[in-house]
Amino acid sequence: MGSLGQLLLWLGAAGTILCSSSGSQGPFLLSSRLPTPSSRDPKITAPPSGVEPTLPLNPSGTERSWQFSTCGASGRRGPTQAQCDGTYAGSGVAVTVGTAGPLRGVQLWRAPGPGQYLISAYGAAGGKGARNHLSRAHGVFVSAIFSLSRGEPLYILVGQQGEDACPGGSRESQLVCLGESPAAEEHAATDATERAPGSQRWAGGGGGGGGATYVFRLRAGELEPLLVAAGGGGRAYLRQQDRGWAQATREKLENRLAAPGSRGRGVTAGGGGGWTSRALSPQAGRSLQEGAEGGQGCAEAWATLGWAAAGGFGGGGGACTAGGGGGAYRGDVETDNLWVNGEDGVSFIHPSSELYLQPLAVTESHGEVEIRRYLNCSHCPLRDCQWQAELQLAECLCPQGMVLAVDNITCTDLPTPPGPLVLMVALVVTSTLSLLVVCGVLILGTEHLAGTADSRLPHLH
Repeated sequence: MGSLGQLLLWLGAAGTILCSSSGSQGPFLLSSRLPTPSSRDPKITAPPSGVEPTLPLNPSGTERSWQFSTCGASGRRGPTQAQCDGTYAGSGVAVTVGTAGPLRGVQLWRAPGPGQYLISAYGAAGGKGARNHLSRAHGVFVSAIFSLSRGEPLYILVGQQGEDACPGGSRESQLVCLGESPAAEEHAATDATERAPGSQRWAGGGGGGGGATYVFRLRAGELEPLLVAAGGGGRAYLRQQDRGWAQATREKLENRLAAPGSRGRGVTAGGGGGWTSRALSPQAGRSLQEGAEGGQGCAEAWATLGWAAAGGFGGGGGACTAGGGGGAYRGDVETDNLWVNGEDGVSFIHPSSELYLQPLAVTESHGEVEIRRYLNCSHCPLRDCQWQAELQLAECLCPQGMVLAVDNITCTDLPTPPGPLVLMVALVVTSTLSLLVVCGVLILGTEHLAGTADSRLPHLH
């Protein structure tokens, strides 16, 4: 037996002998509960005085986000209050929808608290052409970081997809869509610009331009753009076989407030609406400050074969033979013939913001907006953190097996739990000391009683 075992036996024997020396006491059963290690909560500090939590803490511990959609609306005009109330019911999103003027169909939302927010906007896709329907032009995604104050109002216009040419508005146009009309084959073989004078002009069959998605605010009575995600242009009536798919071009982005928010110039099909442009024809998409309605399909297309592919809410241009232009901060130029797709527009971010991701054409349907709290976790060991709404701060995350120190930056190792041998020694020592104390009290009590009894006995002389 080692020296440690001998020590334990000696301590136990000493306690037993001491207790038994009281003479009048039998064995004493110690019933003591060992203290269990208490789980320490991480250090929690109260929020600054006067600052109340504005958002409930999500069960996952992550920051909250808000999603905005077209509320089920489609076509040239935006949603109503009733549509958005029904769409957002139970989601935690509350908006007020404009009913007149430039803000008709625009959703008003207020920031729940101060801080940085990551705002991501998706422009709407363009419509498909009658014989150019294998894919549609995608709307553009733009994302940037903004500082917002508590209760600051943001105006959100979610772009709507440009209308497709098919199935068409007349029996003949529907046959064209199915490829069963002789007229379709005839016009597909020859460019409209090469037809003999006096021959019937082909009109219609293009898709409407997609609407842009705008996020803006009011400054000194003027509308100020924060983020504009351009809509995709509508596809032309026909895809030119020998040219194949058009080579993808880099999405265009503007960040100068002084740059003009002009519209695209359409010849017959409508150009996409810009920020401040003025529509000069019914098929042109309206700018945001004109109400951002989508343009109508060209009158000639409706008169000949009943085509009427309108642009989407958000300034999408109406179609003719070419596709309508996409709504944007600034629309681009387009011409009108069988092969020309509507131009995608130019997106925008405010110069005071921080670009989060480069623009990318990704949206295949209606536009969207997502707003979420932006957590700067660059100071954290894992470059990752989670929003603690109750504390109004971002708390760093630590690797497994480590805990966050009170400075909210440093990760420290978890305290090593004591081994079984150390626990045994602590148990025996604690039990022995407790036994010694109890036995000491009993011995002193016995001696005191004996002295009292002696003093009461009569003394013999």
